[in-house]
Amino acid sequence: MIPRVPAAGPSARQLLVLGLLTALGPVSIDLYVPALPALQRDLGVGAGAAQGTLAGMTLGLALGELCLGAWSDRVGRRLPLLLACALHVAATLGCAFAPSVAALTALRVAQGVGAAGGSVLVLAIVRDVSDGDRLTQLVARVTVVTTVAPLLAPVAGAELLPRVGWRGIFTVLAAASVLLLVATWRSVPETNGRRPREHRSRDGLRARLRGVLGEPEFRRAAVAGAAVSAGVYAYVAASPILLQGVHGLSPREYGLVFLTNSLGLVVGVQLSGWLTRRRRVPVVLAGFAAAALLAALALRPLEAVAGLPGLLVGLWLFVAACGGCFPCAGAMAVGEHGDRSGTASSLYGFAVFTASGLVSPVAGTIGIHDATTVAGMLTTTAAVTVAAALATLRGARRGGARGIHRGPGSHDVPPSATPPMSGATSGGSPTSGTSEP
Repeated sequence: MIPRVPAAGPSARQLLVLGLLTALGPVSIDLYVPALPALQRDLGVGAGAAQGTLAGMTLGLALGELCLGAWSDRVGRRLPLLLACALHVAATLGCAFAPSVAALTALRVAQGVGAAGGSVLVLAIVRDVSDGDRLTQLVARVTVVTTVAPLLAPVAGAELLPRVGWRGIFTVLAAASVLLLVATWRSVPETNGRRPREHRSRDGLRARLRGVLGEPEFRRAAVAGAAVSAGVYAYVAASPILLQGVHGLSPREYGLVFLTNSLGLVVGVQLSGWLTRRRRVPVVLAGFAAAALLAALALRPLEAVAGLPGLLVGLWLFVAACGGCFPCAGAMAVGEHGDRSGTASSLYGFAVFTASGLVSPVAGTIGIHDATTVAGMLTTTAAVTVAAALATLRGARRGGARGIHRGPGSHDVPPSATPPMSGATSGGSPTSGTSEP
């Protein structure tokens, strides 16, 4: 039997499954990172070839983000989502038996395309069943699962490696992906197909792309989301060099710091969901972006005055502020595109992954001797986020604050176009019918 969304909104189980689908890409990357040296030895390749398998995964994620969401605007969400999950299962199992690094890299591209289906289609699904400030709150709840699951992946990979080897890690990941495919089949309904027929997109791909890219609100949100994601990826890439290479933390100590800072990301996401019930989304985004900028600017002074403890406080505040930006930017990117939310989600995800992929290698190519260089990178990304957030805020004030900017009770589509399974408008209780995952 095809599942349905309860009248009060997605259930806790459905939100959990949606969050795990979104986390599939990061988990697929992080789980096998500890096994890269073993992979090099087994396949007889250098570090560059092994790192190329990571690049293949990132390429697949970007390609999947670009294609799957737009397709779902025409055929519905459920079919592309199930096919993407099935592709991830098959590609992951193929990775476990890859005879060469070239075959592994090709399979990682396919694996990335499959994993991208989760992130891009989940955002479109959430948009199908909600609007207004309710949309931002649901995005925040899904993001909590998305940020928590990858925290455990490197630890799990390190524990699995001596027991099953790098090929066994892919086997375990394939088994987990099968379970997620079954859970998706049983829990995630078709949401785009239930929109009233007169409100579904009949436009071709080119027209939908023009419609989304021609909307200033989307462009500002995409810039903000890409910049904040680039900041987080810059932190992830630079922090081992800064904290282990410069400040002498052991791998275990660094792991504890990384876990603590990642929990800060969760705190920011939760706080963002709480604040958007009381303030307009652009205001919340601008506040968190400003906090990230201040934290980045304070990194070098904190390190100079208080040493490592001060630096750690500054990094935690930066990561937490970035966590608060993510749900706001994602909700604004799709909030004005009810009938084109898949296309909007595709373009938004492509921008985020492209910016993150371009920034990630920078830390390895520049010299890091203290927090100055790292602070420069994080300050740059945060400044771009602030500029985009302020532009969105000014646009909302000039344009009458459409959609999610009007606060509770607003609709960016006519009430008759609101999907029946959402049951409540954005003016309803933000927690009705569901619980925090």
